[in-house]
Amino acid sequence: MRLLDNPIAILFLSFIVGLMIDLLLRRVTNYEALSSRYLFAKSKTYESLGVLWFRKLLLATPLRFFNTKIYLTKNRDLVTLKEIRDHMAAAEVSHWVGFAAMLGVTVVAWWYHGSKIGMAHIALNILGNLYPCMLQQYNKRRLLQVIALLEKRNAPVRELSRS
Repeated sequence: MRLLDNPIAILFLSFIVGLMIDLLLRRVTNYEALSSRYLFAKSKTYESLGVLWFRKLLLATPLRFFNTKIYLTKNRDLVTLKEIRDHMAAAEVSHWVGFAAMLGVTVVAWWYHGSKIGMAHIALNILGNLYPCMLQQYNKRRLLQVIALLEKRNAPVRELSRS
């Protein structure tokens, strides 16, 4: 039970649990349907909750080096953008699983160690799992708009039928 005293250790364990269960979910479920859900219907809701502030915080810290497969490169072709979208979806699902796992541990920590430790778990779970999920959803929605534009631009031109 000493591990419950350390919310930072639990946060990193939730990352590991999220990665492992994400790999399992890719093989068991309809992963595309799971990764295409959104928490909010409008992207303005994400902005009002401070997702852009959180993005700036991530980019200003060494945390920006954790998931290097999500950065846009100069080669912005359709295949590359779809690969980035897939990496975003995987990161998002991993964080959702980590959020749920840490939420369960938070309840146990609150029960055994009181509200001080429980609130620390909640704060770290929000910053370490919930906000990354919302940031991935926000960015994924923006990226899907770019992908749709590129697909529309690259669509074959149909010949007009002669009447």
